[in-house]
Amino acid sequence: MFFIGIFGIETKQDEIKEIRNVICKKCGRMSSYKLIKQYNMFHFFFVPLFKWNIRYFLISRCCDSIFEVSMDYGKELERQRDPIIDDKELIEINFNYGYIQKCPNCLAEIDTHYKYCPYCGHKIN
Repeated sequence: MFFIGIFGIETKQDEIKEIRNVICKKCGRMSSYKLIKQYNMFHFFFVPLFKWNIRYFLISRCCDSIFEVSMDYGKELERQRDPIIDDKELIEINFNYGYIQKCPNCLAEIDTHYKYCPYCGHKIN
């Protein structure tokens, strides 16, 4: 949060809804997504005046994968009661944590150099 006297600029993040009974684009499991709305807000005496830089994300509950969606598609997901996810609209966000990755089968944290998971034996892509 940044303040200039009585004005402020803040980045906020709201969890809009949970979308259930979807197949995760990353790992292929039956799961659910959390729809997240992130934006910057300008406020005066903590009264919000306007928002900008609005972005929408879906976070998979099974493997914690993060997908960004366009603003138009995000607004559509926000309005719909039981939205149907179109995998073509999802853009995977990759965070490089160095030498650690998650096994897509057992979700154990393993070294990125492993070709097979040492815990369950699943082949790593």
